[in-house]
Amino acid sequence: MYRLASYDFAAHIHLYQWKELTILLDVNSGAIHVLDETACDFINSLIQHRGDFYLATEDCSGRHPAPEVMEVAREILALYEEGEIFTAEEEISLDLSVLPLKALCLNVAHACNMKCSYCFAQQGNFGMKPALMSFDIGKKAFDFLIGNSGQVKNLEVDFFGGEPLLNFEVVKSLVLYGRRLEEETGKHFNFTLTTNALLLDEEIRDFIIEHDMAVILSLDGRPQTNDRHRILNNDEGSYALVLPRIRQMVAANPVSYYIRGTFTRHNLDFVEDLRHIIDLGFNNLSLEPAIGADSPYAIREQDLPRVLKEYETLTDTLLEYDQRGQDIHFFHYNLNLQQGPCLAKRRSGCGAGVDYLAVTPEGDIYPCHQFVGEKNFCMGNVADGLLDRNVRHRFQTNHLGNKAQCRQCWARNFCGGGCHANNFFSNGDIAVPAEISCTMHKKRIEGAIYQDLHKRVDKNQKIR
Repeated sequence: MYRLASYDFAAHIHLYQWKELTILLDVNSGAIHVLDETACDFINSLIQHRGDFYLATEDCSGRHPAPEVMEVAREILALYEEGEIFTAEEEISLDLSVLPLKALCLNVAHACNMKCSYCFAQQGNFGMKPALMSFDIGKKAFDFLIGNSGQVKNLEVDFFGGEPLLNFEVVKSLVLYGRRLEEETGKHFNFTLTTNALLLDEEIRDFIIEHDMAVILSLDGRPQTNDRHRILNNDEGSYALVLPRIRQMVAANPVSYYIRGTFTRHNLDFVEDLRHIIDLGFNNLSLEPAIGADSPYAIREQDLPRVLKEYETLTDTLLEYDQRGQDIHFFHYNLNLQQGPCLAKRRSGCGAGVDYLAVTPEGDIYPCHQFVGEKNFCMGNVADGLLDRNVRHRFQTNHLGNKAQCRQCWARNFCGGGCHANNFFSNGDIAVPAEISCTMHKKRIEGAIYQDLHKRVDKNQKIR
């Protein structure tokens, strides 16, 4: 009864040490346990003896007091019987082809008023002819989203670029059109605007607030960090210009905001940039690593030891702010460990090419904004509303059930196999994970779990 001879411990549990805590994640259930020294030794012995509780008990009794070992064994057996540890992988038949469309990224401007050196969009035009989306194309995109959304009530539209505020009049008209569609269809639109903030004046701020739009505001951190890469068209830094506009936007209390920064191999001390952003008074932020096989700014394998150590410092820093009573929302640490992501996200990641699509100024449809300009990934055009079944099928079948390598990874339910675009641009295949990004993501997950436990778990308990 208490023998797990065929259990794949490597794939289904993750046991690690983070500072003073020994943490065990049961991958399939998502249960998290804190172990004391005896419990950790017992788990390791159990793995060594291929799941034989009796041999593990006998083995550990040679190193720890027998009553203590028996108590630990009983606790672990109880958790096992309750389905909170050593759980089996659930065989799930997930048909992503039946998922309705729920989100669009509208590239309303293939143009930009900055020339950020690390920009994956090639300074805003994605390697294509600079263009602004017309209201007619945007309207067709909205109609396409409504027509393919099935029973989904809450829909997402992100105004993106380039710099979308270069086309603010069309953004404004499309938001108003969306609000009219809400009345006609019973749907609801959640709007997000991603901007470098250069054009974020009072009129635009007022419109954003009036129409409950979320905003993502670009700032990389310290002035010297930001101005190294986020450069104006006259080659000057942007920090001094954008910071007042960002502050004014956040002070206006939008429905949601994030300060979104990028760190490169030129600022591997990025925790100092995180501290700078927080100390400016911003509580919602994201610092994303620069990626891309050909980018001179992207994190490389030789940078990983420093980056992983920096994520440990980042975790400590977030806890410091928490202990001061300051609730900081760092995007990569918002894992919702108590409930976990939905089934589709656990199995396939972000939904690109399935329930999330991107639209160019000309109306061409791509799986996501990062694939824009890659002709082999063009899925159609909103003018006719038809999608290339072959391209969509590649994304519908790109999930954990078809990724043997990912199914052996303890972090699989947190990423669904990684970013399709990052996989493609790193390996030429959307199904082959990008190892550098995987390594960083796993470290972030470990840190997020530690942070959550530090806040919630009574560390005097042996196992939880």
